[in-house]
Amino acid sequence: MNTHFDADTLCISAYGAVTPLGSNLDEIHASFINEESGIREIKKFDHRYFQTHEAGIPVEGNAAISWPKKSPFRNGELFYAGLAAKRLHDRLRLQTYYSAEEIGCIVGIDEPAIDIEQCIGFSEKVPADADKQCLVDAALEHFKIGDFLDLDTTAVLKTIHDIIPFAGLSFAHLGLCSASTQSIGLAMRAIRSGEIKAAICGGVSAKVTPLNLARLEGMGVISTDEHYCGTGRSRPFDRHRSGFVLAEGAGLFVIEKLSSVLARQDKPLAYLLGYGGALCAQHIVMPHQDDLEMQLSMERAIEHAGIDRNTIDFVNTHGTSTLQNDQHEASAIRKVFGEHNPAIVATKSYHGHLIAAAGAMEILGVLVSFQHDLLPKILNCDEPDPQLPDGIALVKEHQYRPLKYALKNSFGMGGGAGSLVLGNPKYL
Repeated sequence: MNTHFDADTLCISAYGAVTPLGSNLDEIHASFINEESGIREIKKFDHRYFQTHEAGIPVEGNAAISWPKKSPFRNGELFYAGLAAKRLHDRLRLQTYYSAEEIGCIVGIDEPAIDIEQCIGFSEKVPADADKQCLVDAALEHFKIGDFLDLDTTAVLKTIHDIIPFAGLSFAHLGLCSASTQSIGLAMRAIRSGEIKAAICGGVSAKVTPLNLARLEGMGVISTDEHYCGTGRSRPFDRHRSGFVLAEGAGLFVIEKLSSVLARQDKPLAYLLGYGGALCAQHIVMPHQDDLEMQLSMERAIEHAGIDRNTIDFVNTHGTSTLQNDQHEASAIRKVFGEHNPAIVATKSYHGHLIAAAGAMEILGVLVSFQHDLLPKILNCDEPDPQLPDGIALVKEHQYRPLKYALKNSFGMGGGAGSLVLGNPKYL
């Protein structure tokens, strides 16, 4: 068991964010303590024909992104990636301390959104009896090459690269809801192996779109419960939960060794002590019936960290507010921790589900918890589900106490799972 913190300890040293709760840790902290939701009316497109009228949208995105798109506006993913990268660059100029070859970029992303209105506009221009050449000519006239390049997942990497040059190991990770947490774990391994010395990682998502909203409503996975307003529909672990609230944004982090941070007389935001991943694809959407991937990812992260599981102060859960996830996650936590009852935090109740950027958003929440020794209450958890395991320590009111270790969970559809153990530099 290795609990010694030395020069090779990995840490989060800087961040750049654009989220439903704000762009910095102070704004996110204020949202927590004031119990202010980042779920707001959708301004990006006409939502009259949907059951969903609110989502977790950054103020910047609601103002700048429009469907149909405003020419020459590009994808929301690129908008959020560029804004988060710029804010990260303003906080830490990586190229001052590393060559481009020493910097990698591993980012969790969603598949970029297709502009349906643009496709409809194209179909209206094409006669019903059009032959192949007619279709090709019409497409060349209607679409720009950039419209297709922006749909490539690597376009997010290029956007970040335009602001922070990197030439080390880099790729976009399509891990659905666990993508950004897994990207951090993969970056940890890349630095440990010596492939790179620093990594830009995290997640980017812009899934609040007409097509995606229609798809999710049709699947029945997002809450459309008319008994609650938009800010009341994200209800992790509550007996009346009925699905998640869709959200979007970006969170990017710099990961590097502690020795490099201290050498420039800087301070780490958090230690990255352990990562665990698992995949138990028993069903295309639902978790494993025995919570297996959730249990394995947590156990592997704790084992990798080399600490006693009884020292974990709190679990920042995936906590989606879906019937399946919350029940299975609570069960897996009980299996992993036994008689130990770490506090259970679920910040999606404030900001909704950012899909590929969910883990990044919630790691920002962990940083706030570390800085202020704060466990934010779970909003809307008015009646905890009686089917949850006995003794699960849901945070029903704000708690203030020293916090040394956190476990962060992110679980994706189809059985993908990632967990991280983070340490608080204030106490370690």
